[in-house]
Amino acid sequence: MHDTLSQNDVLPLLRLIVAHLIADFLFERNFLTGQRSKKKWRSGWLYMHGALAGALAFTLTGFWNALWLPFVIFISHVLRDGLKSQGEDTARFFLLDQLGHLIIIFGCWILLIHGSLSHIVTFLASRTSDVRFWTIILSYIIVIWPAGVLTGKITKPWRHEITKETPSLGLEKAGLWIGRLERVLILTFVLLKHFDAVGFLIAAKSILRFGEIRTQNCRKEAEYILIGTMISFAIAIILGIFTSWMLQYPLVLENSNSDNIGYWDLFEI
Repeated sequence: MHDTLSQNDVLPLLRLIVAHLIADFLFERNFLTGQRSKKKWRSGWLYMHGALAGALAFTLTGFWNALWLPFVIFISHVLRDGLKSQGEDTARFFLLDQLGHLIIIFGCWILLIHGSLSHIVTFLASRTSDVRFWTIILSYIIVIWPAGVLTGKITKPWRHEITKETPSLGLEKAGLWIGRLERVLILTFVLLKHFDAVGFLIAAKSILRFGEIRTQNCRKEAEYILIGTMISFAIAIILGIFTSWMLQYPLVLENSNSDNIGYWDLFEI
């Protein structure tokens, strides 16, 4: 395998992932997973599920000489799902389980294309060495964590005033996650230049909050929510516009003569 991956190299990986998703989600049924959780290693469906996953991986990839592939997938599914049946049914455990499956799939893919981990790392490093890649990563980190901290510090005086009068009955940390998700969505919409979707998001949130502001006693809380929302939206939009400008700035320098670049040309978003 060369330092660059071709379409034929990537295709088996995608097919392995599709086979895994079909076996793990499309053919999963509640009564079958319930039986597996109850009987654990004695469950017949546990081994049928592993055989199905192995057969799908072998069929979809089309590597007919790789007779080891269905057996590896079968063993990995049986072991991982058997261990999963003894764990807790939580989002964290689910993500760890899927991560384990993806690691096995990634290893099988490297063997199928006769590659090596060093080649894969070299290829990924070449794709992540661009300044635009790290600009986008930096923007999402800022919009998820520092932007939330800044919004919380700005609205802190009003939050204390509200909690003294009417203790919150909402879900714990619900506002934190709502703010993070809305800023991620807004940043994504701005980077994709879909400002109409930003307006739709603002309208949708306003409708959902309408029931909370119809009484006079909730006026302070409504104003607090509105201030926090506007600050959160403003940070995400401004950061999105600045990131778009940063993404275009290297392209202007690469594709134009530095003597012919006008100041306002850098702001063409």
